[in-house]
Amino acid sequence: MTYKFTSGAKNAIEYANEASLKLGHEYIGTEHILYGLAREKTSIASKVLEGQNVTPDAIYTQIEDIIGPGKLKSRKVLGFTPRTKKILENASNEAKKLNSDFIGTEHILIGILKEGDSVAVRVLINLNIDIKVIYEDILKVISENISEENKIKNKSDKKETNISNTPTLNQFGIDLTKRAKDRKAGSNNWKKRRNR
Repeated sequence: MTYKFTSGAKNAIEYANEASLKLGHEYIGTEHILYGLAREKTSIASKVLEGQNVTPDAIYTQIEDIIGPGKLKSRKVLGFTPRTKKILENASNEAKKLNSDFIGTEHILIGILKEGDSVAVRVLINLNIDIKVIYEDILKVISENISEENKIKNKSDKKETNISNTPTLNQFGIDLTKRAKDRKAGSNNWKKRRNR
């Protein structure tokens, strides 16, 4: 399946690949994805993780402790583990639920949290992070972003519908655009009646 990622999510996956190669691992696991999310500083996921004092360095250290170094000496792009693929599928579903055309870092982090039995979740637990709190923080940030987007959209809608914010002009002026639209609608109705 092909996914469409935001630039932040693409960067996070690239950071995950780099971490995996540096550790000598032959795959990109959930733990590497978590590291990439924390390292992509402009992302929602990074801000949520940072709010819980989860740093890329702390995640990297946990990966070394849990998995240890590998023997891979390659410099190529690695493949995802089955669990990582499942997380990306979860992320895609979350993005769709939230009416997003692209998978963002926040969706990937939710995907990790929903796939509870993963190395990434074990890393968070080892860092004394409450999974439920992180999940709630993500939903709160997403909700705030949607609310902000709606405010911006509503302001632009109001500007379009109310051409003038001056009461005197509104009272005595004529909205020629509205009148032209009304006249066009009226002439279309007249043509329909005439063609009967």
